[in-house]
Amino acid sequence: MRHPQPRSALVGSKTSIRCLFTFPALSRLQKQLAKHLVEFNFETIGGSQTDDEISISQSLKEFGRLLCDIEEERSKILDTAMDQYIKPLEDFRRLQIGNVKTEKKKFDKESTKFYQSQEKHLSMSCKKDDNFLKEADADLQLQRRHFIQASLRYVKAIQEVHERKKFEFVETLWSFMNSWMNFFRISYDVTREYEPYMKDLQVRVQKTRDSFISFCAEAEALMNKIVSGNIFAFRFGSTSSASQQRVCEFS
Repeated sequence: MRHPQPRSALVGSKTSIRCLFTFPALSRLQKQLAKHLVEFNFETIGGSQTDDEISISQSLKEFGRLLCDIEEERSKILDTAMDQYIKPLEDFRRLQIGNVKTEKKKFDKESTKFYQSQEKHLSMSCKKDDNFLKEADADLQLQRRHFIQASLRYVKAIQEVHERKKFEFVETLWSFMNSWMNFFRISYDVTREYEPYMKDLQVRVQKTRDSFISFCAEAEALMNKIVSGNIFAFRFGSTSSASQQRVCEFS
C-alpha cells in the first residue's frame, strides 16, 4: 500500500535554506569593497583642483558609503535569518515530518503483526478446543484494534502536516519574503536619494572626458609645432654656418 509522503512537498528544503549562508560571504565582500572605495585617494598633478576634479575625486567615497548603507540593511536580514526563518523551517521539518516518519514505522510494525495474526488464524485447525479458538479470536481482535489505531494515527499525522504547511510553513516563508521586499524597498529609496548626485557626477565625468580629448588634440598640435620649429631652426642654422665658412675661405 502506497501512502502520500508530505516530505515530497518539502524535499530539498534543508539544502535550499542553507544556501542563505552564502549571502553573508557576499555581504562581507561588498563591505570590503566599500571600505577600499572610501579609503581610495586620487593623486593629482598640481596644487589646485577644479570643482569637477574635486567632485570626481570624492565620487569613490560616495560609492563606498552607498554600498555600506545597502549592505547594512542586508545584514539586518542575515543576522536574524537563523532564528526567524531557518530554525522555524528546520523545526517544521524535524518535528512535523519527523512525527509522520515515526507514525509510519508504528503503522508498518502493526500492519506486519496484524497480517501475521490473520495468516496464523486462517491456518488454524478447526479441531482446536473452544477456549483456544476464543483466545485466538481475542488475540486477532486485539491486533486488529492496534492496526486500526496505528493506521488512524498515521493518517492523522499526514493530514496535520499538509494542513500545517498552509499556515506554519507558508507564514515563515511569507515573513522571509517580506523582509527581502523591505530590503529592496529601502535600497531603492537609498538609490533614489543618490540619483541627483549620480546624474551630476555623470555630467562632470563627461565634461572631464571632453576636456581630456581637447587637451590631447591641443597637446599633439603644440608638440608637432615645436618639433617642426626645431627642425627648421636646425636646418637654417646649418645653412648659415656653411655660407659663413665659404665667405671666410674666399677672403
